[in-house]
Amino acid sequence: MAYKIKYYGYDVTCDTVADLRALVDQNGAKPPKPPAQSSKDETATGVARLIAKIEPDQRELLRCIATAGTVTRDVLRQKIGVADTRQFAGLLISISKSASGIGIESPIEKVATRTNGRGPRVYQYKIRNSVKAETKEALSKF
Repeated sequence: MAYKIKYYGYDVTCDTVADLRALVDQNGAKPPKPPAQSSKDETATGVARLIAKIEPDQRELLRCIATAGTVTRDVLRQKIGVADTRQFAGLLISISKSASGIGIESPIEKVATRTNGRGPRVYQYKIRNSVKAETKEALSKF
């Protein structure tokens, strides 16, 4: 009995199951994946590559932090026009995940302080000192 299969887009006929297994073993069980195509800047490195990769609203968040220095959470949310705290957290998380995905540390540093020692926490955001100049330079290109 002949076995007909579609293999890498071709119609292949094998006489026995052993022939079929040999074909798969010889060429691998999965077809090779084509390299991922990206329209973003792949030649950039570090923070510049991150800024090329992220969405415009995430870039605007980085730009607000980079130009203002240290910014509280409430002021930052007002500047970028995000009223929902979860949406704001999503922007921060997506920047962090994108940075992690390309193998760098997030450029945003979060500082939590308490008012009056035991009062409520106040969160402030700033660009890490080690990448501040690179971040400003990369943001100026967008």
